[in-house]
Amino acid sequence: MTSSSFVLVVSTIADVATDDVIRRLAAASIPHHRINTEDFPFSRSLTLAYGEKRQGWLELDGQAIPLPSAIWYRRLRSAAKPEGLDQGIYQFCLNESRSALLGGIAGVRTRWLSHPASIWQAEHKPYQLAVASELGFHVPRTVITNNPLAIRRAAADFGRMIVKPTRNGHILYGEVEHAVFTSELLSVHLEDLQGAELSPAIYQELVPKRFDIRVTIVGTRIFAARIDSQSDPDASIDWRHTANPKLPHYQVTLPQALQEALLRLMARLGLNFAAIDLVETPEGDYVFLEVNPNGQWLWLDDMLNFGISQAVADWLVSEAR
Repeated sequence: MTSSSFVLVVSTIADVATDDVIRRLAAASIPHHRINTEDFPFSRSLTLAYGEKRQGWLELDGQAIPLPSAIWYRRLRSAAKPEGLDQGIYQFCLNESRSALLGGIAGVRTRWLSHPASIWQAEHKPYQLAVASELGFHVPRTVITNNPLAIRRAAADFGRMIVKPTRNGHILYGEVEHAVFTSELLSVHLEDLQGAELSPAIYQELVPKRFDIRVTIVGTRIFAARIDSQSDPDASIDWRHTANPKLPHYQVTLPQALQEALLRLMARLGLNFAAIDLVETPEGDYVFLEVNPNGQWLWLDDMLNFGISQAVADWLVSEAR
């Protein structure tokens, strides 16, 4: 930590993981400022100035924000539409606000957890799979398509097969947001693929599991949890699908070679934080599934006392490593 540490946090009002880290920064008397992205543009104002004698840095509601020693880019959420505002104008205002805010901070030369451009790129699962494969990870046989014929060919080739989104695990249906879980594609589904052509999806062979492995990485610190997903039928395909709060979790130390490979993956993706999902097979092999560049972790701290929130706070005020 240096005497000039100032941390800028870009998140949302609803993110409890951000709340936890902010409490730790405050308890350690670390100067910081939190931006809740849903405040823009209808609740707060921002100003950026450029040109001769201007630094181009940020004012919020007329108050200058110090140039940060670290920026934590955590979450982006949209402001609610003001009553009576035309939908097209509302979307225009959101897009312009995001361009101003994210464009303004993205050019700051500082330490990032992680940079928005790296996060955006890493959120695309096809890209993750390509990079992981290039680095030598074992990845499931995969087809990404919206062609029903290709889906049926993959099912014939793979045997048991799962389907999941290529990027976004949530969908707004009506006024309610729903999670989209990884699901097994059964023969009855293959008989009627009407609608599959509307959106590409990821179709993969179903990898036999002994455990799911959740790896959270902060800088170079690795926190790995073994999740006994096969003990609960609701969790066997996607452990997030269960409502069981007592799904068994265990701390695990991953093989050194795998730890080194995961850090190479982080470097290749340009990330300083990520949650990575792996499968441990019955034979003891490890299979790469996906990366969440801003995944959740509080339940792991609660269940396993990992201290991930403290690791995030420590990284934000530490010297570059």
